[in-house]
Amino acid sequence: MRVVAIAFGMVATIAIVPVAGTSAAIAGPEIPSSALAATPAPVPAVPAPANDERANAQVIHSLPASINGTTVGATTEAGERESACNPPTTASVWYSLRASSAQRIALDLAAGGELDATIDVYHAVRSQLDSVGCQQTEGHGKASLSFKASKNGLYLIRVAALASSQLASFSLEVFLPTPAIGPPGASLPSGGVSGRVDRIQNINAAYSYTMHAGVSYLISLANETAHACVSGALYAPGTSSFGGEEEESGSGSALLQINCGGYKLFTPGPGQGGRYSLDITPRHSFRGIQRFHLQIAPAGPAETAPGLALGNYARARGYLSGRSARVLRLYRMEVTSHSNLTLKLTAPNSAEFKLQLRNRSGDVIECDCEGSGSQTLTHQLQPGTYYAVVSVRNGTAGNFTLVRESRTITSTSLSFSSSKAAPGEGLGIDVKVSPAASGPVVVEIERFDPVFGWQFYRQSTAYVSEGAASIPFTPPAVGQWRAKATYEGSRTSSPSAVGFSYLLVS
Repeated sequence: MRVVAIAFGMVATIAIVPVAGTSAAIAGPEIPSSALAATPAPVPAVPAPANDERANAQVIHSLPASINGTTVGATTEAGERESACNPPTTASVWYSLRASSAQRIALDLAAGGELDATIDVYHAVRSQLDSVGCQQTEGHGKASLSFKASKNGLYLIRVAALASSQLASFSLEVFLPTPAIGPPGASLPSGGVSGRVDRIQNINAAYSYTMHAGVSYLISLANETAHACVSGALYAPGTSSFGGEEEESGSGSALLQINCGGYKLFTPGPGQGGRYSLDITPRHSFRGIQRFHLQIAPAGPAETAPGLALGNYARARGYLSGRSARVLRLYRMEVTSHSNLTLKLTAPNSAEFKLQLRNRSGDVIECDCEGSGSQTLTHQLQPGTYYAVVSVRNGTAGNFTLVRESRTITSTSLSFSSSKAAPGEGLGIDVKVSPAASGPVVVEIERFDPVFGWQFYRQSTAYVSEGAASIPFTPPAVGQWRAKATYEGSRTSSPSAVGFSYLLVS
């Protein structure tokens, strides 16, 4: 007989097979047929990418660079910092880049499969990593960012999958975007200009405008892309370069900033006339193109002090547009007495206008700052000079009408011509309004019932002239009587009232 050993994985089975021509029996137990089936081989582990650890970051030697990478098999090192974009991440890989000069560097990440990831950039300073930028992939698996690198600076780029994401490959483009435009920039037309910027290719726009000393100019920058945030900075004549996130040697300092759109007033000082420059930049956390409209124009009396005079019950009409330099109207009001002021603004519902009341020092007293359409402000004012400001928000436009109503605050007093009287004896109820005003006054008279208390008797109406009025009253019976008065006001005087005065009839 012949002994045959059959091995299945780690288990060996020995069978005795008879040789032809013999009748030897098979020794040992019967072998089940299932034991002869093949056992699956273990799946080999996926090796980690070569740049799985920060110390082994793949070096990017020159730009532009097109890189194919993967998060499959990647791990996370002990103590590895989380993404500055905040979502938990895992399976990270690293790249390193040393900047040959001070320049802006851009990155485009395209995730494959169903990979959701973040891309972080860190400035390596000895053992420390300073975050300089971060983006998370959007619905199409894309992420882009740019950062300003310093000369000879070492930068680490980390691509990491979100904790809940599948792992897959990705492509990474690292390149130098279009260089920033320097001053002075293209001449700005009188009607303004529409432009576009983005955080990768068109990282800024530059324009120039000639200003004269002592002349005030309105600078209006309108955002025209939803949720974008275009900002502007004004630089003096002769500026050789714009200051950035990290100001370069010799770069100019901005004279004023318009953050996320809006408008500012600028007046060159003595001997400071010349060709000024404006640097327009996008919000770096916003993906895609950001559109804007920029205009500069001299400010007239309707836009700067002393403002247009607005008399009592006067109607001021105007038009505002956030896409032009016509962004506000300033009105001056002289208040001569302690008054109740009402400002009524009529505008279309689509117009997002802001209505403000300011004092002589420019402090905001009242403001409807978030409304749209028609608005009303009321406030009690002491004598003095005040300003009403109508301004536009969010690039909207429309016609408006502003009406001022000032009414002097009054006080009313009432007295009987005598504190005692006999039944049937005629006397007067004297009403005085201060300061001297004219208008209707209502006098209400009551009698006292010893069981049920005060009961209404009569109401009389008179007209106050030069602050005084008198109403005749003849008490019909003995008892206690009382009267109160309400001055109903006029076009220039506010209403006021006084409590009861008492009369004993015996």
